[in-house]
Amino acid sequence: MNVRYDRIARVQARMREEGLVAIVVMNHDDYRYLFGTDRAQPRALIPASGPPELIAFTGEEPELRASLREGRVLVFGSIGGQIHDVVGRLRDIVASLGVPPTPKPKVGMQMWFDTPAFLVDMFRRVNPELELVSSDPVMDPLRMVKDEGELALMTEAQRIAGIGMDRACELLRPGVTAREVATEALYAMMRAGAERTSTPIYVNFGVETCMLHGRLSPRPLERGDLAVIDLTPQVEGYCANLARTFVAGQPDERQRDLLDAYAELIPAVREAMRPGATVAALDAIAGEVLRRRGLEAYQVNGIGHGLGLRFEETPASTIIAPHRNVPLREGMTMTIGHTILAIPGFGGVRHEDVYRVTPAGGEILLPYPIDPVIAT
Repeated sequence: MNVRYDRIARVQARMREEGLVAIVVMNHDDYRYLFGTDRAQPRALIPASGPPELIAFTGEEPELRASLREGRVLVFGSIGGQIHDVVGRLRDIVASLGVPPTPKPKVGMQMWFDTPAFLVDMFRRVNPELELVSSDPVMDPLRMVKDEGELALMTEAQRIAGIGMDRACELLRPGVTAREVATEALYAMMRAGAERTSTPIYVNFGVETCMLHGRLSPRPLERGDLAVIDLTPQVEGYCANLARTFVAGQPDERQRDLLDAYAELIPAVREAMRPGATVAALDAIAGEVLRRRGLEAYQVNGIGHGLGLRFEETPASTIIAPHRNVPLREGMTMTIGHTILAIPGFGGVRHEDVYRVTPAGGEILLPYPIDPVIAT
């Protein structure tokens, strides 16, 4: 464990600006960001002032206590004990700050993919005197911009994604199943150093390439099919995102039209990925490319999204509409190519990579070839 007291101090400064008395961490990405490691059930409490407090099962206490330069470890032997201790500590924190009972003191919590809804509901029920709010206004501005260490881990994750894509390409022949491709790609990535993938591996064949969030196609690859493969390995919690579209044989005219359109919009969007731009503006650029080609009816907005310790970080415009207008900041890491350009009943294409926002446009973390034709 590498407790990041520097990051914790910045979090606490923002907490005080936002009027939060504490943040309860129950998700993997914030825990990794603040403590440099992960646990099956990450739990911590960050008060607005003072050292952090780790919440752990009794058997974990020696390891965690040895990792803390300052702070405490709240140990529990049962779920009831854990809840009792957290409730008690929050009451102590509120009392020590002299916060009046009304309005209710605010406690932050991340409410994204890794925070179970039943825990959020339980927290509210056992802490009726507190107002539970999203921790995004505190954490997002700090996590958006990546430091050199974070960029190195994300670049390594992209390298491993390329190894998985190489293995997938070797298997793309008529008759192969999506499960075979996904299994071999995952095996190659895990051998290369991936911890896991942040999303399921998507291997979609034929008309199923229309899917924005795919699955493992149930039927084998056939000659002439489009194939979309989307890989998301993680290295020390940091995510990669590499998607490519292939054709089993020479593409027909309609397939070539889609592939050429996507190949044109990527550099156009990349050039515009500068500080101050928004996903809405990037979507408009992609839309203009598609309009000229007569494909505007098939555009799905959300050409990019933030990426880091969470697979979709702010801006996540396909999930939260207001994120379409969040200004990009230098040093943010984002994808280009998130959305499928798809013709219902026919198929779709997607080429997706990760870029760093710079004043000169999107700087790709690690290039990977875009060569859609698979000889069969």
